[in-house]
Amino acid sequence: MKWKAALLFSLAAVVAMLSSVAHAQVPSHFGATRAPAIDVDKSDKIYITMSVATKPAGAGTPGSQIFFTMSNDGGRTFNNLPLTRNLSKSRGEAFGPSMAINRNGKTRVYVVYHDNSTDTTQAYMVKSKKAAKFKGSRNITPGDQGAFAPRVALDSSETVYVVWGDTTGGGRQVMLVRSTDLGETFNEPLNISRSPGQAFEPEIAIDSLGVINVAWEDTAPGESVIMFSRSTDGGQTFSDPAQVSQAGGDATEAHVRVDSSNNIHIVWVGNTEVDPQAFYSRSTDGGASFSDPINLSNRPGRDIHKPFLATHNGTVYVAYHEEAGSNKQVYLVRSTDGGASFSDPAQVSQASNSTGRAHSTAMIADKRGQLHLIWIDTSVVGNDEGVLFYRNTRNGSNFSPQQLLLAALP
Repeated sequence: MKWKAALLFSLAAVVAMLSSVAHAQVPSHFGATRAPAIDVDKSDKIYITMSVATKPAGAGTPGSQIFFTMSNDGGRTFNNLPLTRNLSKSRGEAFGPSMAINRNGKTRVYVVYHDNSTDTTQAYMVKSKKAAKFKGSRNITPGDQGAFAPRVALDSSETVYVVWGDTTGGGRQVMLVRSTDLGETFNEPLNISRSPGQAFEPEIAIDSLGVINVAWEDTAPGESVIMFSRSTDGGQTFSDPAQVSQAGGDATEAHVRVDSSNNIHIVWVGNTEVDPQAFYSRSTDGGASFSDPINLSNRPGRDIHKPFLATHNGTVYVAYHEEAGSNKQVYLVRSTDGGASFSDPAQVSQASNSTGRAHSTAMIADKRGQLHLIWIDTSVVGNDEGVLFYRNTRNGSNFSPQQLLLAALP
């Protein structure tokens, strides 16, 4: 079949990469990887999900699936590669996975994503009964006219919360549902954003007290801004949305995390008068106020995108990718004082200057403080067809050898 022939990546190109890649295993058929997610369990096992193309662009109806792999040894090896597991079994495009793992009691993994197998795009969930033993996925937004970019989080009682951008009724709002029976049933969706404009791409983080923090992009003021709201009663009600970003250019691509002291950290892309840059703000008073934004990247002439947060105790990490001409690289900055100041950027990726575009970073810090990073890199085959890479670091500047994680196709 022509589409399958087009999908087969160049084995020679992969082999040429192996001198700089540790533990690579190369299948004869594998798909372009997009939108990865990563988390760790209470034993510091690493879990990774990703959207993988099963048909290339221009091959009729596009297709993609949500694939899964894990590491039991701190990222030195990953299970069953390259035979990663298909969680979605979609008849269309399954995309944008988000993952949360219960670390209190039995290990259960919850994965959400959106899928256009039906007439409209809906949010789906697949969960494991324990560790990596998953059961079938199901639609958690039936009846919606469009549910995009779902994100999942758990509180300490394993109540499951899912937020997404909803297009029901012709507008765009941020909605939330919760489940108190391990994801078997969900309550009626609650509109968090209540926006007169367009609200979308929410991110969610829950602190140790069960307070739910949500950030998203909103166009209500006439330009895109980053909004924030929180719930202190288990998602029954939310505070009035408050603007975190400052006026003077669109603010997009928000991400939110909380630290062990329940401080709230938010990053986003601010489109300044020069170029898009990564900005950061924190709240140490439960979201009542936020610090003045800091320009973390401060790279005039370079476009910065997709900032991503991770925290461990008082350490805050922010990763992002930087565009310089046709090349993209992933960078990491670190704060050891809770976000008061940050280090100079350290380059994480090793994308080729000629064909490489490293982007779409996700990361998580385990209980020992080891930071685990994944990202997409097109260096292997070019043409914007990316594959997944992994590295880890303890100090934010010295990194393990990068590993190539490929998703084999049948």
